[in-house]
Amino acid sequence: MQNEIYRDFYEKALIPAGSSDSKAFMDIQPDLLHTHLLIGLQGHQEHGKEYYHWNVTIYKSDSVGSYDACKPIYASSLYDKFDDAVEAARNIEKEIRNDQLHTVRQQEKIS
Repeated sequence: MQNEIYRDFYEKALIPAGSSDSKAFMDIQPDLLHTHLLIGLQGHQEHGKEYYHWNVTIYKSDSVGSYDACKPIYASSLYDKFDDAVEAARNIEKEIRNDQLHTVRQQEKIS
């Protein structure tokens, strides 16, 4: 398990980063190792509660899915329902495939 920060982490999609998204999210200098964006769903359990909140996270990744779990480039707000987080991940996947993540999510970027 590469992401030991969260008990529940589900990789949803590994997508090659488009040129515009690469410029916006892969730092100023191109990183030859990080050519893809990995979308994941992370579960957050409140202390003493049985249920989870979920958020969508995006990590810089290489072509085989290796990423730094401590440094997401994007993290959504929390969703109460897993299905809502899955739907948000699908929408973000479409943005990445269209090389439009940078235009939609730039203000939410994590550095």
